[in-house]
Amino acid sequence: MSYIDINGGKVFYELLGNGTPILFIHPPGMGRKVFDYQKRLSDRFQIILPDFSGHGDSSPFTGDAGIINQYVDEINMILNKEQIYKAIICGYSAGGMVAQHFALTYPDRTKAVILSGGYPEVLTRTLQLEYILGMNVLKSSNEALAKVLAISHAKSKVYRENLYQHILKSNIRNWLQFYQETYHYSCLNALKDIKVPLLNVYGQYSPWINAHKKYYDVCPQADIAIVKNTSHQVPTKKWQAFNHVVRNFIEGHPR
Repeated sequence: MSYIDINGGKVFYELLGNGTPILFIHPPGMGRKVFDYQKRLSDRFQIILPDFSGHGDSSPFTGDAGIINQYVDEINMILNKEQIYKAIICGYSAGGMVAQHFALTYPDRTKAVILSGGYPEVLTRTLQLEYILGMNVLKSSNEALAKVLAISHAKSKVYRENLYQHILKSNIRNWLQFYQETYHYSCLNALKDIKVPLLNVYGQYSPWINAHKKYYDVCPQADIAIVKNTSHQVPTKKWQAFNHVVRNFIEGHPR
């Protein structure tokens, strides 16, 4: 495990493989292990899997700045430490908010953006309710929410238990902050300024997310991939298809 020092604590990340770097951004609470199946991409690419502050093995975030800005800074610091000038930034679910914000904040450091179940703003009632339910359950019991997330993302019992235990490490305050900030975040009017190639991957049965895909038409280089026979949890439940789409997307653009 590698790490960066920040605000008196440490942010840990895994670094695997060589080639075009892809940095993955996890959703609230889940930590880097939600991308365990994406480690297989390290045969062709350099894979960077952070536990952002307050998640997994990393120290809690105690600063006054917003947590989205904090995570953007952490990405920048990781790239600096690894002497990576440009990277592909991949965000899953609410992690996509951080990916988009990084691309808008550091366009010169963003080679491309990949969003799995991405949205520029919480624009549908169903997604609003999912956020509210998640935040309410978290306030009542982090163990209950960790169990729901692990069950919904993992097919195998071993992976489910590993994911569950990793989620339980997350700082409840930071976990809630991540939910709250992405619930209110919007880059809807700035999407046109994401000039790099952008891929949005959606599960066929996730209509509350699919309703957002039309907003990416304003991005100059936007592509969409729909993965059949799955819902929102594409990186874990349909990881073979997700990894295949990611490979094709990257190999289809000049390095």
